[in-house]
Amino acid sequence: MAELLPDSSSASRWAESIVDIAGPDRANTRWDGSIMVIETDRMPSVTTSESGINGLQYYLFMLREHVDAVQQAAEQGTAEQRQERWDTLVEATGYVTSQATGLLTPLADMHPVGQADADLNGGLADVWTQERLQYVWQNSDSAGLMSADDVPAPHFDYAGRGPAADATRDVLTEIAGQNGQEPSSGDFVDTCDDLIRMKPDDRWATLVAKLPGGDKLSRDERMHLGHRLRTQFKSAVDARNPGSGTPESPATVATRKLAAAVRTTTDGRTGPFDDRAAELAKDPALRSPTPGRTPGSDEASAQPRPSGVRAVLRSLRSGHDRGGRH
Repeated sequence: MAELLPDSSSASRWAESIVDIAGPDRANTRWDGSIMVIETDRMPSVTTSESGINGLQYYLFMLREHVDAVQQAAEQGTAEQRQERWDTLVEATGYVTSQATGLLTPLADMHPVGQADADLNGGLADVWTQERLQYVWQNSDSAGLMSADDVPAPHFDYAGRGPAADATRDVLTEIAGQNGQEPSSGDFVDTCDDLIRMKPDDRWATLVAKLPGGDKLSRDERMHLGHRLRTQFKSAVDARNPGSGTPESPATVATRKLAAAVRTTTDGRTGPFDDRAAELAKDPALRSPTPGRTPGSDEASAQPRPSGVRAVLRSLRSGHDRGGRH
């Protein structure tokens, strides 16, 4: 059962320090300033119909064991006890960081976010947290809770809140590999940062555009292949993305096949696709009535016959020339 954490508690002030680091652009965060304490690690569904997390404002969750670890005074204890407390505090930092980062996403345009979109949002937030956890720790109130010197094996590991984190990392890793790059921490952070702040509907097409040749696709092509990626990502998450971290994970295989589809679609295209230029080319008002001929030349065709009111007026003028009324 969930209960509201008092604003005056040390755990509440600690969580706010995490939010300041994970989402420094507070103007765009959807966190409403409240923290709900829950007993188990099962995060509520992020779909609007079930939890309202896609609403204009929402709250953060903390596990009871995380609250206790933050609020209890530092104790010496045995090396094993200190290590256990350290592990709990690192997990707590990651748990709140990921939620705070995920709440930087804007609302969907006119409809609730689907589960696949919500899973990608959570996965992006988890990957961002995995790459930036040590930075968040060192620049938030976590740094004052316990020193790394006090434990045998200090680490900053955060696995994430489910298979969506693994699937998201596999997709980003394969995209980097398709571009001939070694995925780096900075690239992961920048990509996650950009995608998190996009409307959910735009993310899939943006991922497609990051593949080699993706800039040669039309907007409709990017949207079509993006929908395909969305479907396959959902299947990977539903299957818990077995073999994550290997070339055979479902999310990796789906991205690899998508890259092949981009190559097939853009084969022979010489440069980036300009959607605006393509639309202008279709505009009949901008087409020449005599393609390939120079205006004023002997072979230039006559002006097209006017129609409607203009045709009637011209007909009347022709009658005047033939002896009509003056």
